[in-house]
Amino acid sequence: MYILGKRADLLIDEDILRLIENQVQESKTLDYKKEIHLGKDQEKKEFLFDITAMYNTEGGCIIFGIEELKDAKLQNTGKPAGIVDLNIENLDKLVLLIEDLIRTSTEPGISSIIVKPISVQNKTILVLGIPKTYGLPSMITFNQTNKFYKRRNSGKYPVDVYELNQMFMQNQVLLEKIISFRKNRIENVISQKFLPNIETSSSVFLHVVPANYFDNNIIDFSHVAKNLISKLKPMATGGWDKMYNIEGFATFSKSIDSKTISSYSQIFRSGIFESYSSEFFWTSDDGTSIIDPSSLSQEIIPTAKNALEVLNDLQIQPPFYISFSLHNVLGKSIHNHRSYIKNKFRNDEIILPFLLIENYQSDIESILKSNFDIFYQSLGYASSPNS
Repeated sequence: MYILGKRADLLIDEDILRLIENQVQESKTLDYKKEIHLGKDQEKKEFLFDITAMYNTEGGCIIFGIEELKDAKLQNTGKPAGIVDLNIENLDKLVLLIEDLIRTSTEPGISSIIVKPISVQNKTILVLGIPKTYGLPSMITFNQTNKFYKRRNSGKYPVDVYELNQMFMQNQVLLEKIISFRKNRIENVISQKFLPNIETSSSVFLHVVPANYFDNNIIDFSHVAKNLISKLKPMATGGWDKMYNIEGFATFSKSIDSKTISSYSQIFRSGIFESYSSEFFWTSDDGTSIIDPSSLSQEIIPTAKNALEVLNDLQIQPPFYISFSLHNVLGKSIHNHRSYIKNKFRNDEIILPFLLIENYQSDIESILKSNFDIFYQSLGYASSPNS
């Protein structure tokens, strides 16, 4: 959703004029449209074909209100000729129509669209910034259309069965990369390669991973870190400090004796969020190591919400994958408000599946419900409380 290196929501009139002056050609990531009409069903379909084609390819921008140059045969050349006023009577109404149409007529629903009206030479144009999918490809569902599109430099085209299969396979490869990252990262933390003074007796991890984390995102924390401290509360702690590190930026809390780090929340330069804590377990009078399972949801859900708020502030593009895991818990007991002796962990690690967060408006509690159900089932319960 970038033009000339700028996000669609940051574009100004001078950027649009540069496109015209420099004769910037249409491409996979840039499309010019003279007009926008969404009154008829066929117009809505064509609009959705264009949106999903770009979303399923590389993302990019569609600019409504730019006429293309014609060749000798009066065919469009893909080069901008000039500005055409869209003459939009009710701009707010049109923006709402666009957002609602895209969200309700695509599956999975595309919701992270930027709609940017710009006045250029006293004429109104409309820029649509479209993200690239890193999860499943999006299908048009308007009027039971059920089609997938992608984009070439010359325009959109319907996807055949072979290419569609490749698109779904890419999603599986992405998920495997994320799982591999988590495995290696947890090993590094527990072996104290990340922090040599971290407490690792029993631990809980929460990971929120942007699907585009491998695209060489580099967040500059020198200008934004001050605004992150209050939102990066480590799990199961009351007070925390901050630190810059090779991975990015983190907040942390120390144990009572101040000799070890017991909890932290880390934002990687790639946009990955990780929260860790060894504070969920405590020791009873008879020496039994105990955890109250309900404390997990009480800490994980708000921490995940804070993580998404931070990632939104950093303009990290959805979707995200989220999961939590527990380590070194074999034989440790569960406090169920009646007895903690009968219920014990049967595995040393409990690693839950990654779940998809499609956008910043997603209901985190509902998404994580299946992970909490699996967690409680690993302890012998039918499901998590309040099912």
